[in-house]
Amino acid sequence: MNEYYNIDIDKKFLPSVGKFFSPIVLHSFEQNNNSSYFTEVCKNSGIYEKIDLSISLGKFLDIIFHFLLKNYRNEYVYKNLIANKILLGKHSLKSSQILTEFRIGKNKADFIILNGTSTVYEIKSEYDSFARLDKQINSYCKAFEFVNVITSPVHTKKAYYSLPENIGILSLTNRNTISTIRKPKSNLENIDLSILFDSLRKNEYLQIINTYYGYIPNVPNTKIYSVCKKLYSEIPIDKAVKLTNNILKKRNHSNVIIQYINKIPYSLVAYILNLGNNKTRIEKTLEILNKKIIEII
Repeated sequence: MNEYYNIDIDKKFLPSVGKFFSPIVLHSFEQNNNSSYFTEVCKNSGIYEKIDLSISLGKFLDIIFHFLLKNYRNEYVYKNLIANKILLGKHSLKSSQILTEFRIGKNKADFIILNGTSTVYEIKSEYDSFARLDKQINSYCKAFEFVNVITSPVHTKKAYYSLPENIGILSLTNRNTISTIRKPKSNLENIDLSILFDSLRKNEYLQIINTYYGYIPNVPNTKIYSVCKKLYSEIPIDKAVKLTNNILKKRNHSNVIIQYINKIPYSLVAYILNLGNNKTRIEKTLEILNKKIIEII
């Protein structure tokens, strides 16, 4: 935290600046050592005239994130605070993993923490509508044991009275702390294994079937999906969920990320955690984050 956090950006540029943390922009830095979008927005908004161009990209993004905390709390801001304050603040990377944008039916869960159980966080920021929330929550209740909605203080009351009592409600306060309004209740008995199965990749459900039954069905490829889905649906729900959580944790295992966690800028924790165990991408991202702004514009 220093004087650079006092930068001022015209409000009309806030949505554009908020996209600095989008995968497409950050991946562009990783692949090309620059981002034309980033450069254009910085020039048009006058940001380059307000900062010391000798600071690193990582430091710059921390500055921008701090600015967004005060002025434009978009979905990424929520995700990154969940990653820092809940995943790293209350759990351990040795036992917990995250998944983002995880598809359940026609919906995508914003943020999932997997450890001994599965907990989903659906984000409804100040700029989001509640129009699809009922359908989203209904989907998540068929796949995860604990379901939460995290929202802003202006939406907290609406969430509290409109959502079922088993749904947890969190508020991202005006001080950027995460406050628990209502704790979630276990949703285990309502999980629909046929729905959860369809969110798995082929290699994942084959591993689960083999672990539980001790074999993989010897059937043509055209029938392997339907046969495995039937077998999966017949596993006792508590055991099926536990096996599934263990498999899903492997998608984004943190054995590699633990080596680098202390080098990750605060603003980029959610993004880099989502790179999982891809050591090459993590190292490349950290390398570009250490470069000076003047070297990449």
